[in-house]
Amino acid sequence: MQPFSAFHLTFLLLDGFSNMVLASAIEPLRAARDLSGKRLFSWQIASPDGNGVTSSSRLSVGVDIALPRVGATDALVVVTGYGVRDHLRRATLQEVLQKGRGLPLVAGIDTGAWMLAEAGLLAGRRATIHWMEHEALAEAFPEVEVVAAPWIADGNTVTAGGAQGVLSWSLDLIGQRADDALRYDVGNMFGRTHMEPSLVGQARLTDRALPTPLQRAVLAMRESAEQPLPLAVIATRAALSTRTMDRLFRRHLGMAAGGYYRQIRLSHARALAIDTGKPLDEIAARTGFSSASTLARAYRAHFGETIRGTRRG
Repeated sequence: MQPFSAFHLTFLLLDGFSNMVLASAIEPLRAARDLSGKRLFSWQIASPDGNGVTSSSRLSVGVDIALPRVGATDALVVVTGYGVRDHLRRATLQEVLQKGRGLPLVAGIDTGAWMLAEAGLLAGRRATIHWMEHEALAEAFPEVEVVAAPWIADGNTVTAGGAQGVLSWSLDLIGQRADDALRYDVGNMFGRTHMEPSLVGQARLTDRALPTPLQRAVLAMRESAEQPLPLAVIATRAALSTRTMDRLFRRHLGMAAGGYYRQIRLSHARALAIDTGKPLDEIAARTGFSSASTLARAYRAHFGETIRGTRRG
């Protein structure tokens, strides 16, 4: 279900954090906004004192706010990497506990679970951490059930280890706040995919969670975004009946086949609007809409703005 307002996350960074882990959390959220045209997520970057933070690869990152000044937020995501024990200062832990208590979501990623545990936010909960710290976390915090898993949700807490686990969690959050179709499309952009053997050589990645015939249908839709085909032809290419294809779309992506195809065409129209100066009637013709006015209505209903607004923004 479409949320009424953006889900706002505060990412607390500490020196030694992993750039890859942070990107695996934020970039899918950014892609979800871009693909949907909706303000599904917003975020800010915090540090304990408001000063810039240095990553494990020595990249300096500026921040938006000091942790004590963080106000209304939906999530506190603690991002630590190497040297997490060096950051377990009493003042920081008290702020993490105070800010995190009562939030819809409190997360610790990479080694962030260690800070959540030290702050008392994981007592009696299941949690995970970077594999190198599994045994140490379990020994230091016997009140926490440490699990070897890419990511773990328990109540309002989420913990994740490496970048792939963080990416999986970020995609799951997209599915919760939007739908499985958007989760799938974003996942396809970030490598949560594999190449189905029968599709090798067609230069497209497919989601291993989808049945192979459904993968073929999605591939056919993407390849024909500029010259849309009847759904019956898409179904034939997928070796399915039209009815079976629609049933698979509804079961695995939560919408009718025609609705998913329409989203692909609208996303392509959006890309043409942003990247080219083509007039509206030409964009409509290239994305299978009967007229410029038909495209304009569909575009505004889906993205919440006009194509002119997209081009200005």
